[in-house]
Amino acid sequence: MTPSYRSSQATRESRRHESLFRLVRRRIRGCVVLMLAAIVFGSAGCSRMKNENSTAGSSGGGHTTTSADNSNTGPSSPPVAPSSAGNGKPTSWEANATSLNGKDGETLTLACSPGGTAHSVWGSDIYTADSSICTAGVHSGLITYQQGGAVTIELRRGRTIYGCSERNGVTTSSYGSYGQSFVFKTPNTEEVVRAAEDQTPVLWNTSAGMVRFEPGKTYKFKCPPGGKESAVWGTDIYTLDSSICNAAVHAGKLTLASGGPVTIELRPGESSYKGTTRNGIKTNDYGKYGQSFVFK
Repeated sequence: MTPSYRSSQATRESRRHESLFRLVRRRIRGCVVLMLAAIVFGSAGCSRMKNENSTAGSSGGGHTTTSADNSNTGPSSPPVAPSSAGNGKPTSWEANATSLNGKDGETLTLACSPGGTAHSVWGSDIYTADSSICTAGVHSGLITYQQGGAVTIELRRGRTIYGCSERNGVTTSSYGSYGQSFVFKTPNTEEVVRAAEDQTPVLWNTSAGMVRFEPGKTYKFKCPPGGKESAVWGTDIYTLDSSICNAAVHAGKLTLASGGPVTIELRPGESSYKGTTRNGIKTNDYGKYGQSFVFK
């Protein structure tokens, strides 16, 4: 084979490889274009669907508008069978009414999954919006941890005070002013709410310290039967951080066994507080304290 022939053959091979390289590059470029087009049109499609869903939610109101934000409250619970949770949007036991972004007066039905766990609740019959809805449902006797179930809540305006109680294995906490509340919709909702508004339920270790302090303002509380002793400072005039119910027993307003309703009046602080023993309750001495209460 002559050198000139080998040179000519090498040139042809080189041109053939170059042609193949250009063909492959064109095909790759075409694939990239198709992929980019798919991404663009796919994104537009997703955006359109999202917008349509938002429009539908805003026009439909109710559950469609508010329930979408529930996924932000924690791990989502799996859908539950209608026999165990009834009709309602499946929700986690961590979920609270604040996450629903609903308006006062709005009602929503939620399905709590079986096998629930306890989470924080503030209030009794009237709950702060940041309370666990499902746990509050157990507290109200509407569902159980084991079986779960459906509950319907109504969002309401906030209150200056929220009580506490122990019911159905759930102990709730008291709280002062909060911007939004919820109650459970049942045949006797209004009767239950009126009772909670008239006499705020408290536990035997609840102090008056959660109220907004305004000298001269009165509050009505209800102590449960079967009381337990808790700290009290003063006699007749008590420090604001004293146990309301124990101070009431000391003042002769009720007994540990019976419990019952009491009314307090907020007073300015005293330079000193004297402890005594009355009605089986021993109170403590204390020095200067800025806020007090007495019984009416």
